[in-house]
Amino acid sequence: MVIKKILISILGLILLGCAWHFMFRSAKAPQNQKTLVVVSQIIDHNTLNTVYQGLRDGLAKNGYTDGHNIQMMYENAHGNYTLSKQIADKFIALKPTVMVGLSTQSAQSFLNASLTQNIPLVFSAVTDPVAAKLSGPFVTGVSDFMPAEPQIDLFLKILPSLKKLGVLYNPSEINSVSFIEKFEVIARAKGIELVRAPLLSTAEATAATASLIDKVDAFYFPNDNTAMAAVKAIVAVGLKHHRPVFANDTASVEQGAVAAVAYDRYEMGQITAKLVVEILRGKNPSDLPVIYDAATQVVVNSSSLQTLGLALPKNLKNPVLVP
Repeated sequence: MVIKKILISILGLILLGCAWHFMFRSAKAPQNQKTLVVVSQIIDHNTLNTVYQGLRDGLAKNGYTDGHNIQMMYENAHGNYTLSKQIADKFIALKPTVMVGLSTQSAQSFLNASLTQNIPLVFSAVTDPVAAKLSGPFVTGVSDFMPAEPQIDLFLKILPSLKKLGVLYNPSEINSVSFIEKFEVIARAKGIELVRAPLLSTAEATAATASLIDKVDAFYFPNDNTAMAAVKAIVAVGLKHHRPVFANDTASVEQGAVAAVAYDRYEMGQITAKLVVEILRGKNPSDLPVIYDAATQVVVNSSSLQTLGLALPKNLKNPVLVP
């Protein structure tokens, strides 16, 4: 009888322990269910940094604040493609709610996980999503493809004698190669020959630019992450030899490039945030088409114009001047 009472007591303690364990786990579980947004950026330069800032601010504006109701994780590969893949693998293992790739390479590093694990992928600052094969039922984003014609027209307004244009780009960046092929067709139609110089790393920027000095009238680089990260070196060579450097983004003009028809990168980040917000609120990425129409503006560096002895064209519509 005593043994029976002891067994009943032990059984009661076990059941009570299980109940408390279940209640504890039930109470704690919701706290561990975090909405995780991971962001990978291929390289550190002002253009992508501005997109990222617009993304963060856009999420906060829509009620999603890092550390409050979402967790954001961000890493920069600093131009290292192998590291970019490692960052993606680490983030994917965390089973994020949404993956954000800033640049073609970063987005491509996430793509397989989106296709095989159905993790939503939002890309931004990708020039040619089709060439980069950034498509799938859980993929959407924002393209920064800029038509060639308005850019070349701007170059000719500033430098009417332009006949040979040196183009600096990284041939490893699919977006750059694809864009330059389209750009060259329009350039030829306007009587401009492109002279290309590969730029595999920022360390090669000075030498690559200098190699074209006697062959071109001006320099240009598209939305190429390697070139944009090396803009100061490219501009230094151009100004030294009195060759204008034309760009495709505002940040490069602020750092000395003469001019660009550029997207508002902060707005691009906010547009990217809106796509992420739609997904967080339950929207299917396949119902969110890729966006190609962020606002553009003509940006001109007045100091570089003066150094090169060039005049600001009178027929520019509402140019944004930077000192």
